Amino acid sequence: MHFFQKDMAGHSVFRSIIATVLAALLLAFVSADPGYYAHEIVPGDYAKRVDVDGRRREFLLHLPAGYDSSHFFPLVLVFHGSSASASVIERETSFDHVADSLGFVVAYPEGLHRGWNIGECCRYSYQNRVSDVAFAGALIAHLEKGLRIDSSRVYAAGYSDGGTLSMLLACRLPGQIAAIGTVSGTLFNPLPRCDLTRAVPVIVIHGTGDTHIPYAGQHGTSANTRGQHETLSASQVTQFWVQHDNCAVPGEESKSGRVVRMQYDCPDSAGVVFYTIHGGEHGWPGGGRGWIFSPRPPSDMSATDSIVKFFLGHRLQRH
Repeated sequence: MHFFQKDMAGHSVFRSIIATVLAALLLAFVSADPGYYAHEIVPGDYAKRVDVDGRRREFLLHLPAGYDSSHFFPLVLVFHGSSASASVIERETSFDHVADSLGFVVAYPEGLHRGWNIGECCRYSYQNRVSDVAFAGALIAHLEKGLRIDSSRVYAAGYSDGGTLSMLLACRLPGQIAAIGTVSGTLFNPLPRCDLTRAVPVIVIHGTGDTHIPYAGQHGTSANTRGQHETLSASQVTQFWVQHDNCAVPGEESKSGRVVRMQYDCPDSAGVVFYTIHGGEHGWPGGGRGWIFSPRPPSDMSATDSIVKFFLGHRLQRH
């Protein structure tokens, strides 16, 4: 009996020790929390969060080398493709390296269930009526509030479905987005409502060998029904912006190897630039593969360099 009491007492002490250790570990974990919602002030890479419409939304943040509070920095939002992630598009595009060289902040938003609500049935965000436009708007406001962001130089770039989302942002947030860039993106039938208050500068990049988001578009059903959806060709996407921006036609064409560049001049010093890469497959030109079995990205140009150069040449004009 005496031995049993000692044994029970030992177990009690052991449980007490375990509880203390677990509590300490929990406290250490909470204390070591990098501050997912807080703002950073030191250059580096961070995993962050923001609450939008009652949902926790996540994004990766890169503050460039030389970031400090002495001046304001441009902001580039980069949206990943379907079934990818923020870390994948970060790796594919290397925006971080260019940001360190030229001095701008980069944010890589994370789509819910690796996708976006771009008006295409019937993925998670579409079915659950998640507004990724609201996410982008809230993220911009969040970063402008806590970081040294130049609100006249906020840009959106995206790949594949992320490219489509960047175009929707131009239509819905023309007073916040200074310019957009889309790589292998498209627009769906029915076309989005796009009541612009200003001409939005747009750069479009697409390869003719893209079979995932076909350069020539594809026939099918409307985007709000199940099945293969009707999509615009890269040329039609470009003309959508040429018309909405009231650009001068015809554009000015130039060639370099397999790359054809078409430049359209638009009001308010805006512009629409369309790059066609002959034979280029579905990938971020000049970038890395998202997955080991992904098509090899075209090496004929650097989409990141071209987009950044285009972006930094435009800013919102405050009247």
